[in-house]
Amino acid sequence: MVFQDDGFTVRSLVTLKSFLSDRALTVKRPRQQPPSLIFTLPAEMLAEMFLQATDDQDPASLLNPMHSHFVLTRVCALWRAVAIHTPSLWCRVVLHLGGRTTGFSSITSLAKTCFDRSRELPLALIISSSVTDSSSIPNLSMDLVLPVRHRIRHLELKLPVVFTESIFKLPRNSLKALRSISVCAMISDAESAWFRSMSALEGAPVLESVKLSCGHAPNSVMQWRMAETRFDPYLAGLPWERLTELVIQDLEVRHEDALYALEMTTSLVRCVMDLRIIAPLAPVLAFTNLPFTVPPAPTPAPADAPPPNPPKPVKLPALHTLELAVSGASNAPADFFDRLILPFLKELSIKYKDRQPLPCATLTDLQTRSGTSFSLHRFALASRTGDSLLPFLEHNPLLSRLQLVFCALELTPLAHALTPQRKSDNDEGGTQTQVLLLPHLRLLSLADRWTEEAPAARWARATKAVLEMVRSRQRAGLEKFTFGSQAPLGAKRAARLEKWRTGAGGICVRTVCVPPERAHLMRADYINMILWEDEF
Repeated sequence: MVFQDDGFTVRSLVTLKSFLSDRALTVKRPRQQPPSLIFTLPAEMLAEMFLQATDDQDPASLLNPMHSHFVLTRVCALWRAVAIHTPSLWCRVVLHLGGRTTGFSSITSLAKTCFDRSRELPLALIISSSVTDSSSIPNLSMDLVLPVRHRIRHLELKLPVVFTESIFKLPRNSLKALRSISVCAMISDAESAWFRSMSALEGAPVLESVKLSCGHAPNSVMQWRMAETRFDPYLAGLPWERLTELVIQDLEVRHEDALYALEMTTSLVRCVMDLRIIAPLAPVLAFTNLPFTVPPAPTPAPADAPPPNPPKPVKLPALHTLELAVSGASNAPADFFDRLILPFLKELSIKYKDRQPLPCATLTDLQTRSGTSFSLHRFALASRTGDSLLPFLEHNPLLSRLQLVFCALELTPLAHALTPQRKSDNDEGGTQTQVLLLPHLRLLSLADRWTEEAPAARWARATKAVLEMVRSRQRAGLEKFTFGSQAPLGAKRAARLEKWRTGAGGICVRTVCVPPERAHLMRADYINMILWEDEF
């Protein structure tokens, strides 16, 4: 209902209850025909059913976005009234543009319809497109974001770089209700990502979650590897002190920059980064036209000179989850881990893009240094070369999920360590107690090209130790076990695992084959086959 009041147009609020009281929605049926049960449901219950039915959007519906929402409005007058006058049903607007280059007027009209039906409730706006050539499509993101910028609570964009750049250049006070943002900047071979001077995010007063990543065109020759674009936190302009979640993927974050960003995010709870270790640079010689002169030798420091001040530690009192994908210099990232103080860390994931040594002492020092006393619940380590990890596992008795993939470990000692051991209380063979490493372990994933795979007799002993470990762990509460190797298991042992897989042993067992070529272990399609990303 619209009426004029002092020269202004005022739209009266029509509630769902008042709208359904209209007799035009009442279905007249013969007396001998009982009314349908759907008409006896309360309108609030029907609205809740609609919310549940439209909760999951179909990403494949590129040409017909928000399809399920509009299907509900075409069933009958009652369903249409309930759907249209349920504002929360239209608060999550998903627009999958796909590869289209025309027909954007329908997308704009669709978005406007959803915005109007959501009334003044906060919005979650999701816009995606697979087109990277910005000249072939209009800046639809600005046309959709500007009218409702004060209502957007969650913003998710997968668009060309120039369009994401325009969003960030909005005035500082544009996104007053924004709490989380996820941006995937689609780039081509000749472009680079743009994540600097983000004034619209810096001025967002309630922003808590930021996710930034890069994507590549489907025909790009760089789509199989990581983008070599550096993310500079000094120029980003994010509200660091308010962030509780920071995700930076497919972007190069140097370890000095990462430490600077973490030092400013004192409220951070979850951090995901693609960390790049940069080796110290050698002195640079400047080539000039002046005659060459030998530089003077550096003056040695006095014997009684005080040692240089150690770098300032970075303490993150609220950090709960740390996930790193490490690349760069072929040495342990001690400069990064040695400066961290994480008193309440619960989940740690480290994945190397190249085989790099990570000594167990680096992890134990991270856990036992002054001001840090965490005990992990989840630990994932991939593509790591180093010594035994058993001392670090012993310091984390609360571990419930463990992944060790391509860590260059020996299978037999690891299986024996995870098997319960009998220990006497005294030297005379008195009462025996069962000592179990990681008593709370529920999910275990082990995959590698094990050193015991040859000869066959040694591999038979190793797999026997694994079966004994799984049997004992099953009694201790192990729920899922993933095992990967290049050498096949014996027929009897494979049959035993198959028996456990079918559920007879109360445990879910999965075996995978590790191919000999491992040049690109960090490819998502392969690493996800071995790691249970949905579980870990």
